[in-house]
Amino acid sequence: MNKFIHRYILSHAHPVKFSAEILGIFFSAYFLWLHNWIWAIIASIFFFLFSTLLVWKRNVDLQQIENSSLGKIMLVYSTPLNFFLYNFSAIPLIYGLWTHNIFSILLAILILLAPYLLKNLK
Repeated sequence: MNKFIHRYILSHAHPVKFSAEILGIFFSAYFLWLHNWIWAIIASIFFFLFSTLLVWKRNVDLQQIENSSLGKIMLVYSTPLNFFLYNFSAIPLIYGLWTHNIFSILLAILILLAPYLLKNLK
């Protein structure tokens, strides 16, 4: 499982996938804020799923991505607990965007950044 997590997390550091995810977060957040969950799901599927498939279909040099700055940052999330926190942070974010609750949005950002911040404190 750790090999899968390692590869999955490194794929997020690919420039095409990372750019697509930023766009996906932007559009999904916009539609959730407007309470348009159908378009939020469509935007998420389009940007996240298809960018993952595009990156995984290509022969991507994971070693090159692993040595990049973004790759090193993303590898913090390759442990099972950090991988869980990385994905779990979407729940308070979605709730916060839907209810316009800034506390939930900030909580999601804190959950997402906690593994990276705690790693740098050591």
